[in-house]
Amino acid sequence: MSGRAVECTGLENRRGCKSSVSSNLTSSANLLQEIKVDHNTVVILDKSELLPGDVLLYRPYRPKCHQRKISKITNSPYTHAAICVGDGVIAEAMFPCGVRKIALEKFMKGSLCVAVLRTQLDFGGDRPAILKKFVEDVRKRRRFYDLRSVLSFERMSAVYFENQLDYIMENYGSFSTNEEFSERGFFCSAFVVACYSAVGIIGKTAQVAYQPEFFSPAGLYRDPTFGWLLGFMFGAKGELNPILADTTHWKDVDDDHVKWWLRPHR
Repeated sequence: MSGRAVECTGLENRRGCKSSVSSNLTSSANLLQEIKVDHNTVVILDKSELLPGDVLLYRPYRPKCHQRKISKITNSPYTHAAICVGDGVIAEAMFPCGVRKIALEKFMKGSLCVAVLRTQLDFGGDRPAILKKFVEDVRKRRRFYDLRSVLSFERMSAVYFENQLDYIMENYGSFSTNEEFSERGFFCSAFVVACYSAVGIIGKTAQVAYQPEFFSPAGLYRDPTFGWLLGFMFGAKGELNPILADTTHWKDVDDDHVKWWLRPHR
C-alpha cells in the first residue's frame, strides 16, 4: 500500500505505545508551530478542488434539536462528518439506514458551511481505489446506523480517553481487517475513522488508539491524523462565519513539497 501511516510501535515499557502515538499525532502540527495563523482569512473552495480522502465537517445553518445536543456534548458547531470518494461523491453514515453515497450538492443542503480537512500523509497511489472498495463493501452489508454508540457517546468516549493508555496496553497488537470493519454499523465520524484505517493512514498497530466509536466530528479536526484545514465550502446562505481555530491550516504551508497532491505522478 502506498503512502505514509500513523503507527504505534516501541512498546519497551508501559508508556512506549502511548508516547509513539502522541509523537505521530503532534509531529505534523509542530511543523507550523512558529507560524502565526490568520484565522480571519478564509479559504473558499470549489467542489472541483475536493480529492478522495478529504474529510468534510458539516455545520448546520439552523441547527435542529439533535444537532444542538451534539454541539453541546462536543463543544463544536460541527455536527456531522463525511468523506469524499471522488468525482463529487460523498460517503456518509446517516440515520437510520447507515452508510450511503450522495452528491456533494445534496450533502451541502441546509449547511452554513462545510469545513474540509486534507491529510498530510498522502492519499495518492492505491488509496482512492481502496477507499471506494471499502465504501462499497460497507454499503453491501446494509448495516444500520450505530445509534446505540451515539446515545452512549458522551460517557463511553470520556471513559475511553481517560483510560486510553490502559486500553492500548491491554489490546496492543490487535486490529481489524477491512472485511471486519465492513461488517460494522457506524455513525458519521466513526465511519470516517474506519475509512482512514481501511486505507492504511491509521496503521494496524495504531488502531488501538483510534477506536471509531469514540471520535466525534470535533474529534476529527482536533486530531492532526485526519488532516489540516484546507478551506470551506458554503451553503445556500453563504454567510462567512466558519471559524475553525483548533487545527492547522494548509494555507499557511509555504512548502509545496508538503502538499502531496501537487506532486507529479502521485
